[in-house]
Amino acid sequence: MAPVAGRHFLEYLLTWLRSAGLRSLILCVGYKKDQIQGWLGNGKAWKLRIRYSKEKKLLGTAGALKHAERMISAPLCLVVNGDSFLDVDLSQMYQFHLARAALATIAVARVGNSARYGTVQLDRTQQIRAFNEKKTNLASKADALSPSRLQSINGGVYLLDRRFFDAIPSDKAVSLEKQIFPALVGKGLYGFVTRGYFVDIGIPSDFEKAQTQLGKRFRP
Repeated sequence: MAPVAGRHFLEYLLTWLRSAGLRSLILCVGYKKDQIQGWLGNGKAWKLRIRYSKEKKLLGTAGALKHAERMISAPLCLVVNGDSFLDVDLSQMYQFHLARAALATIAVARVGNSARYGTVQLDRTQQIRAFNEKKTNLASKADALSPSRLQSINGGVYLLDRRFFDAIPSDKAVSLEKQIFPALVGKGLYGFVTRGYFVDIGIPSDFEKAQTQLGKRFRP
C-alpha cells in the first residue's frame, strides 16, 4: 500500500499481472489487512477475482504460502513478492518451467550491486546450484564501485509446482529465501534469467527511484 507516484505500489503489480492475462489472485495478508481489503475488495473493479489468505500470526514468506495452499486448485502457481517489481516475460518463464519439469523456477534479475540481496549461482542448464549470502560491508563498498559488473539475484517472482508445498512445514514461521529454497538446491530448482527492470521498494534508494520510474512505465 506504499504510495508510489500517487498510486499504491500494489496497483502497479495488479496492472502488470492483469496485462499478462492473469485473472484469479490470492493475496497473503496479515498486518493492516483491512486497509488492503477495503481498497481492493473482491477485485471486480479491476476485472480480477481476488481472494485473501489471512494470517493470524506472522508466518514468514514460506509460511504464508503454506497457509494459502488450501485455496490453490491448479497444479502450478505464480508467486510474486508484494514489495518488489521485476518486469519478466511470464509466458517465456512458464515455457521454461514446463520444458524442465521444474519443481520451482525463480526469476533471476541482473543488478549492478548485489550486496544488499545476495546472489544466485546457476549452472549451464540454468539449474540453481547455490544461494550466496549478502556480502560484508567491505565487499559491498567494493561492489558499489563496479556497477557495470552485473550479478544474478532472486527477483521475487516464482513459478511453483504443487509438489513444492510439501517442503514447507505447516503452521510455522518459515523463510522462503533463507530456509526453503536453499534446502531444495539440486532438487529441481531453476533460475530464469531476465534483464528486465527491477525495483525493491523496501530499499530507501529504490523507493525514491520508483517514484519516477514506475510512473513512466505504468500510465493511468
